Amino acid sequence: MRRKSRSRAVQVTAPALRAAAALLAAALVTVLCAGCRVGAPTVNFAPGASVLRIAEADDIPTLDPAAGYDTVSWTFEQMIFDTLVRYGSSNLKLVPDAAASWEVSPDATRFVFHLRHDVVFTNGRAVAAADFKYAIERVIDPRTQSKGMEYYREISGAAVFAAHRVPSVAGIETPDAYTIVFRLKHPDPLFVDKLAMPFAAAVPHEVVKRWGADFSRHVVGSGPFKLKQWIGGQRLVLVKNPRYFVKGKPRLDAIDVAIGVSQELQWLRFEAGELDISAIPPAEFPYVMRTARLRRLTLHEVTVATDYLGMNCQMAPFTDVRVRRAFNYAIDKRKLVELLNGRGVVAGGVMPPNLPGYDPAVESYPLDPKKARELLETAHLRLPLRPTLWLIADQTMLMLGQSIQQDLALVGVEVRLKPVAWAPLLEAVRQPRTVALVLLGWEADFPDPENFLAVLLSKKQWGANNDTFYDNPRVDTLLAEAAPLTDLARRYQIYREAERIVLADAPWVPLFHPVAYAIRQPWVHGYRLNPMRPSRLDTVWLGPRTATRTRR
Repeated sequence: MRRKSRSRAVQVTAPALRAAAALLAAALVTVLCAGCRVGAPTVNFAPGASVLRIAEADDIPTLDPAAGYDTVSWTFEQMIFDTLVRYGSSNLKLVPDAAASWEVSPDATRFVFHLRHDVVFTNGRAVAAADFKYAIERVIDPRTQSKGMEYYREISGAAVFAAHRVPSVAGIETPDAYTIVFRLKHPDPLFVDKLAMPFAAAVPHEVVKRWGADFSRHVVGSGPFKLKQWIGGQRLVLVKNPRYFVKGKPRLDAIDVAIGVSQELQWLRFEAGELDISAIPPAEFPYVMRTARLRRLTLHEVTVATDYLGMNCQMAPFTDVRVRRAFNYAIDKRKLVELLNGRGVVAGGVMPPNLPGYDPAVESYPLDPKKARELLETAHLRLPLRPTLWLIADQTMLMLGQSIQQDLALVGVEVRLKPVAWAPLLEAVRQPRTVALVLLGWEADFPDPENFLAVLLSKKQWGANNDTFYDNPRVDTLLAEAAPLTDLARRYQIYREAERIVLADAPWVPLFHPVAYAIRQPWVHGYRLNPMRPSRLDTVWLGPRTATRTRR
């Protein structure tokens, strides 16, 4: 799916005060805040407003659905925008969103969606089929530089539109204001899933054209919340959308996001009652699990995700498969899971165990430092190697990076750690011959092997999501063969064959499949974790806040 941060963003909602809810949301006022940058207004909330308080370590890369391709961006984009369909709040089942219903042709080349008539942008204009057509054409247009382009290439006419030879995509038709039809060049049994991604969310063309590249700071959508304020590196405020088409939702008046708050500081603020939901830092996890009152407040879910160490196959010494295999033998994956206090499942391959098509028989590289050193010696390299490992600049990732650093030191590799912020890391890994070694994770956009193997490991994804610049023509042939198949048994068989080749070529060291944990205050109700998406906020509510107990 989108490029993802390892830590998953969490959110919740609060009780709308029934008749007063709309008034409370409308009563938000702005005043100058001494703690904010000069001249930047902050938002005060009306007394009694139901406000969820959460925090993020890094700034949000973007709120533009054409641009966002990471967990943090998607967390907030899905609050602001509507797609035709979406996934259930706690499962991988597709449910209606802006579309009330849809039909798929038997050969999976024609898709018809019937829109609801009561979906409205927050600027007051009704959402029409043309808004979805415009949004997807915007993603397909190379000038937008959207990483979502790959998911809609198979729409008939997409290529000539992308080449700017025609004004619109012929395979997207809007016979009336509330019907949109997609025609594909080849069968794609996953196309409906691809329309559940924020890339395909409706956006108002007049607002996009007004703001251009700055649309991210002035987003207008039709989802349960709307943007009130975004002070870069400090604060994001979303407020209830009174025009949201689902009656009685959301049950929050606002979401107040503190930005630049480390996981450890989030925990301290949670214990002080200043945050409603928090991640659990590894150092605090044993304490939380052995403390009954805290353990009862936790939620966990095995994610459809894989964390991995990526090696750039176009940069020495990783051009040599023996070096890449040596790294696989050298790294102690079980130790990484132990450092996370068991919040992970050791990875044998690319695909996570809860992904349809997962191969339980896939063989992992065993921990064998002796074998690793032998491989490095046969590669005739001058030891020690001194590669630089890029990783996200947070405490958990640094801890994992240090463990990898220690393992590789035992086989003659002196790794230098380069922690960077999330957005620069995403940009750097897309550049050829820039990042030789990187610690990343990928969480599924949709539940199918294509989203791991084709998106992350095909040559077509160089400069996009194939951050290892891996290239094997046989793998690409298998991926192309599997993509249109509606026979799931045959489809999964081919993907498993491709995965076995990838593992032999070793562009990755698959490390573990994360188990997401969150802890919420006792007054937070209805919050759920989804194995594949950031949590939705529209059904969550807050009860009366109570005094929090001090630690230990």
